[in-house]
Amino acid sequence: MKWVAFVLMVGASLSCTGQSIFHQGIMERLDEGEKFPFGVASGDPRQDRVVLWTKVVPTQIGSSVEVDWAIATDTNLTEVVGSGTVRTDSSSAFTVHLSATGLKAGTTYYYRFKTGEGISPTGRTRTAPDNPDRLRFAVASCSNYPAGYFNAYGLIAQQPDIDAVIHLGDYIYENGTQGAIGRGHIPPYEILTLSDYRSRYAQYRLDPDLLELHRLHPFIVIWDDHEIANNCYAQGAPRHDPKVCEWNARRLAAKRAYFEWLPVENPEKQSIVRSFNYGGLADLFMIDGRMEGRTPPIEDFKDPARFDPSRSMLGEGQTDWLTTGLRTSQARWKILGNNVMFSPMDFGKHAKERQRNMDGWDGYPTNRDRIFDTLQAHGIRDLIVITGDIHTAWGIELARDPHDPTVYDRKAGKGVVGAEFVTPSISSTNLDEQIGKFAAKFAAGYIKARKRNPHVRYANLMDHGFMLLELVADRASVRWIYSKSVKERTLRTRQGSAWHILHGGARLLKGE
Repeated sequence: MKWVAFVLMVGASLSCTGQSIFHQGIMERLDEGEKFPFGVASGDPRQDRVVLWTKVVPTQIGSSVEVDWAIATDTNLTEVVGSGTVRTDSSSAFTVHLSATGLKAGTTYYYRFKTGEGISPTGRTRTAPDNPDRLRFAVASCSNYPAGYFNAYGLIAQQPDIDAVIHLGDYIYENGTQGAIGRGHIPPYEILTLSDYRSRYAQYRLDPDLLELHRLHPFIVIWDDHEIANNCYAQGAPRHDPKVCEWNARRLAAKRAYFEWLPVENPEKQSIVRSFNYGGLADLFMIDGRMEGRTPPIEDFKDPARFDPSRSMLGEGQTDWLTTGLRTSQARWKILGNNVMFSPMDFGKHAKERQRNMDGWDGYPTNRDRIFDTLQAHGIRDLIVITGDIHTAWGIELARDPHDPTVYDRKAGKGVVGAEFVTPSISSTNLDEQIGKFAAKFAAGYIKARKRNPHVRYANLMDHGFMLLELVADRASVRWIYSKSVKERTLRTRQGSAWHILHGGARLLKGE
């Protein structure tokens, strides 16, 4: 009977119209009577407001629920500065998503939710500082539940002094991989429907390290591909089967679930494109390199169509928005929150058809050139690109064409307009887990070779973890912090590395 029930469940979920809130596997993990099993979260911190989030498990699915909320300056929530009541129902999977306004800049707050039957954990958040002398962000990407424990999330949760967690995508994975450590996906197949996506987020948000991280720090997020489908673009994905599920229905279901689960300002806009100003110190631009305007990829990097100006990573409107923002920014640092590798990269002849990554900006060089045109025309040499997706850690000098010695000179710093820092995966498979440690070490040296990629100053292709990005007036620095293991739950770390670039300077330098 259990097998029959499983088959029936799978059959129901394989249509694009499945509407149950969660799969049974999620319901079995919830404690009876617990109203806030997914905890609390905050996000998109501004100087005067912050998004607060929770999700309620009601007694009856068909009824709506009233939820009280309060935000205060003390842990006991006696010095309340904002409060209210909101109503939620099954149309949003009982999500509470609100903006607490009228707050003070650069201030730590505590918040909580209540229903008639339960009370949430107390969350901690922080508004953006008005004109700071220093900013500190934790940068994360690529957490695949079956691939390993989310130990890096636990390590970020312990950080005492960060302004926000910047998550650059692949917050969930859409596949049905079960892994080898007993952390199989729910449902155990590739997700397609709204119920599928909701259940997958629910599973990830029951992870204790991610649960605690959301409770303690505000998030600023974008998606990459796995929140929707592997290597997706605006009109589809290479492995998506339209005979099983119509693409637009799947895309809309994935986006709806994303904005139900992530604390993004104005979720009704269904857009992740936005910017954050930190006074004269930094402007942060968060982009959508998947759903906003990315055109279909090409397979062969030698195909001249790669340079067709009609092909775009961002689309015309978003490119204009970004280049205008970079051109008009008065901040000392311009930070680009980016999902896939921005820098030109030659992975060598041994990579064969993947010598250039056509899923990254190398697949859309004319769109990238428009950004470099803006930087060059306005003398901007303080761009910091922070990137996820590739599961590995990199420190790269930003140059239009680092493979052309007339454009870029590593020793003199000629042609450098900033730096790209790539965060490793939280748990998603990296190179040594695919080809072995010896081969991964060889690959790192091979790719870093000056004759191949002279702009690459640092590469770690084997460790999981996160980055700490620190900005002060005269320098931008990154320190990578690596988890000791993802095969067991632990907060032990491996020694990382640190690099920095000086404001108005040229070369990427070792150390903080």
